[in-house]
Amino acid sequence: MEFTAVCFLGVIFSVLSSLIWFRKKNFIEGVVMGIVMWFFAHIFASMGLFVLDKYTIYRAGIGAAAISGAVMLTVLFLRRSKPFRWRHIFKNDFSLKDMLIPVIVCILAVPIVSQKNDFFGMGQDQGVYQTQAILFMNGDTKRQKDFSEYHELGDDEERDHFLFGARNYLRGYDIPSANYPETVFDRNVSRVSGIIHGIPTYSALLAMWGTIFGMSNMQGFETLIFICFVFIVYFVCRNLKLKPAACACACAAAAFAPVIIWASKAALTEMGLTLIPVTFLYFMTDDDDPKHKWLSVIPIAVFACYHVSIYTMIPMFVLIYGGMYVFTRERQYAVLMPVTVLGYLASFFMMRHIQPFYTMNNYSPVFVGGIDVTNLPVVVSVLSAGAAIAVILFSLIVKKRTKKDFSSIKFTRDAAASKGFLLLLRLMVILPCVYIVVRAFMKYSDWFKASHLALWGFIGNAGLILMPLGMVFAVIYAKYFAERQSRLVLFLMFFYCILVYSAFLRYDIQYYFYYSRYLTPFIPIAVIFSAAALDRAGAKVLIPVTAVGLMYVVKTDKFLMLNKDDSRMEWSIIEDIADFVDESDCVVVSPTYASRLWLPVRSMTGATVIPEYKDDTEQIDRLAARYGRVLVITDIPLDKDDYSTVYSNKIHHTEDDGVHKRWLMPFPREYWVTEEDIRVYSYDKYRFMYTAAGDYGKMSGVSQLESYFCWTDSEKAQVECGLFPGDYDITMEFGCGIPFDKIGRDHVDVTLFMNGEEIGTQTISAANNGEPLHFEIKSEQIEDGENILEIQSPLWNASLSNPVDSRQLGIALQSIRFSPAN
Repeated sequence: MEFTAVCFLGVIFSVLSSLIWFRKKNFIEGVVMGIVMWFFAHIFASMGLFVLDKYTIYRAGIGAAAISGAVMLTVLFLRRSKPFRWRHIFKNDFSLKDMLIPVIVCILAVPIVSQKNDFFGMGQDQGVYQTQAILFMNGDTKRQKDFSEYHELGDDEERDHFLFGARNYLRGYDIPSANYPETVFDRNVSRVSGIIHGIPTYSALLAMWGTIFGMSNMQGFETLIFICFVFIVYFVCRNLKLKPAACACACAAAAFAPVIIWASKAALTEMGLTLIPVTFLYFMTDDDDPKHKWLSVIPIAVFACYHVSIYTMIPMFVLIYGGMYVFTRERQYAVLMPVTVLGYLASFFMMRHIQPFYTMNNYSPVFVGGIDVTNLPVVVSVLSAGAAIAVILFSLIVKKRTKKDFSSIKFTRDAAASKGFLLLLRLMVILPCVYIVVRAFMKYSDWFKASHLALWGFIGNAGLILMPLGMVFAVIYAKYFAERQSRLVLFLMFFYCILVYSAFLRYDIQYYFYYSRYLTPFIPIAVIFSAAALDRAGAKVLIPVTAVGLMYVVKTDKFLMLNKDDSRMEWSIIEDIADFVDESDCVVVSPTYASRLWLPVRSMTGATVIPEYKDDTEQIDRLAARYGRVLVITDIPLDKDDYSTVYSNKIHHTEDDGVHKRWLMPFPREYWVTEEDIRVYSYDKYRFMYTAAGDYGKMSGVSQLESYFCWTDSEKAQVECGLFPGDYDITMEFGCGIPFDKIGRDHVDVTLFMNGEEIGTQTISAANNGEPLHFEIKSEQIEDGENILEIQSPLWNASLSNPVDSRQLGIALQSIRFSPAN
């Protein structure tokens, strides 16, 4: 509850900051941008904590609230007109009419994205993020992980099996090879020590939401992000002064794009990443407050804390800032260019510090000409320093050549009138398309393969006809984009995010939907560009063109709404299993479920978890002797003589089949659904802990169970025990003491026998009444497997203590534990 209050306070601070800053804008616009900025603040806070290796969920929440609070105070100071005159601070427009378009679109679209995918487990990014969030929620927040179980194993063979399991079942738990370059990773911890795949700021968002709303709802914040995304698309369209029809078409096309819907149902970074380019575009197209376009650096900074792919987008940001400096000669852009480059450099080293293997391996596309993981930090540093110097020199040269009577309006007007500049804009659209088409003809032999082109993916997700027609209009009416700087920014983003990206950065999509997620952040750019290009054509063109695209994707959208992709286990299964596991248990998890349950069960319960090694027939026996109670999680039935069922259920595994695709766009049409059995067994052949509550059926000579204990009602009570031969210390615990003062005795002798042979006698007196008794037993007295432990103690009349109780009672037996002797 306290954490929820902290997060809510942070949101309030952020929303107030936004309302004060955007005081001339609509109230809803201020609220939406405030929520977005709070998510950004959480990313900043968690990134800082991860760099320091001090992250906890609570600290991140406090950090986000502190950042939001500091921003609110700063904004309040900057925007004040008269002290303590609040009506001069809040000047927002409260009209709802202006916001009807995104509200209606969200009402129609949110039901499609509200049902999220279930748990996936290790082996794929979505499951890795979910698993790491579970670890965060249960206090396992350190950067470098290790397994205490590995150090407790008895010999090198067992440890080798454990290492094999960690490497093969926990894909996404990165254990570096011996020849990997030295990084922040400490190789001296153990052979199974590793770091979770990915930059963990997204997992921190999952953990934050899961802490507030429950583990199974951790992905719920993506619905909120989806709503904010739809509104920001609308805000950008309004900044561009598009007609209402164009605004509505852009919002609808973006919201109902199948890849956007799929990403908003998955636990992947891409939906959050989608906010970054549109928020950047929002600030860069805000001509109502042109002096504060430097705010566009905020989403770039978030990108630098959120995803390693920032290195692919830095050239675009620098290009836009450089272009804006040429067109305006405003100092803010001259400053933003080197700040962006140096911010990227800092981002690289922060990410490398947090997760070196994931970060450097993601640079593999640039591993050419001798560049590799060994020299990548030097290469990045040299190139960044060179780029920073270059943009500074560029700014100085432009400034030196700027005349005193320079007019940004005149410069823009002259550029729009220049045939050379317009030709350049046209070629920026035509040449990448020609390259992509020619290369496709040379590379592919059939349409099915060609349909996986990234450019075709953008077209199919951006309204089908909307984007191609928008590109045609952009070529014909290039002057439309040249006439205003905000449109030029949109044009450059389309050129880089769509055309350059499709031609050189991600030419094709391996398969839908999983790999198509890389298109997600840039689909809104394609939609807004197309709507802007067709705005001059009016509603008579835009509405039917958009309608055709929506009619095509509606079947896929319905398919996505009614199904869950990449789901390998229901959340309820994980929660159920955790309820049956105690911290003192040893859990053996079969290879079938190791990738899904190893880390969650270990984190949620604190139990020892060991992967099953099927070739080791004595593994369970050794673990039982070492840990006591052993639970086995498996999909196959086990021998009823040695195992008792603790829990069983059905798991539903759902993924798109990758075979049945739509013809025009390779969207999956069917899901592959399987039903799996999951069983949790307690190993009974060798049991080292027997409780009245859990093992009442193995006891004789005892009365009815009373809560968690039972009285012996025979002078010779018995317990059936499954033991592994060895020397043990026996601890007998009691549910309550004997009422010596009422039964007229001062002590009771308790004698134990194993298989008819006496173990020893201990005395219960007033001094130790109710406290555990301890015995020692030698291996010679124990049979391999079934044994009978006999408990001999005299009886007394219960009526002496309770007149209405006519029973003859002995001792209040709660539990018997066999601990292997040292």
